[in-house]
Amino acid sequence: MTQRLDFRVDIEEAIKTLNLSCNDFRLVSLHEYEQILVSILGRFTSLGKKGLNYPWWWGSFKEPSCSIHLEHAPDFLKELVPLEETVWFVTEDWKTTKQHGNYWLYEGNIVVIADLIAEMYGFEYYIVSKKFEWLLGEDRHGVLIGVGQSMTEKIEYLKSNRENVKSLQHF
Repeated sequence: MTQRLDFRVDIEEAIKTLNLSCNDFRLVSLHEYEQILVSILGRFTSLGKKGLNYPWWWGSFKEPSCSIHLEHAPDFLKELVPLEETVWFVTEDWKTTKQHGNYWLYEGNIVVIADLIAEMYGFEYYIVSKKFEWLLGEDRHGVLIGVGQSMTEKIEYLKSNRENVKSLQHF
């Protein structure tokens, strides 16, 4: 995929390549997204609303987190996140500065999101439970970070059983 100046165009191109419908994966409307992002920032970081324009949320998590460096993190996302759950997908837009922050907010299930990430080049993203129970993110260095008790337990298990992991869905 060729990188463009508009990050959303890159995402739209990946959506077309994967033949996804708006029922599979959708951009959250401008009327909803800021409130949701501020709620995510308030729940998981010490940044508050200023986090809308702040890169590297992972440096400001409020509660304990757990991380692991993986060769290709999207390969593990389907094991870490319940397959049937609709989640928030937050992408950092490092290419453009928007009026209301440097992030785009989508929603979909992890199967679609993992496939989309694998289709694209590396970028920072966060996947968040719509119940705000956990957050999972990958930084630009390939470090997968889990926040929230259930996700930190899964990352700890993955770290200690990396070669033998068959399924983390029992957590």
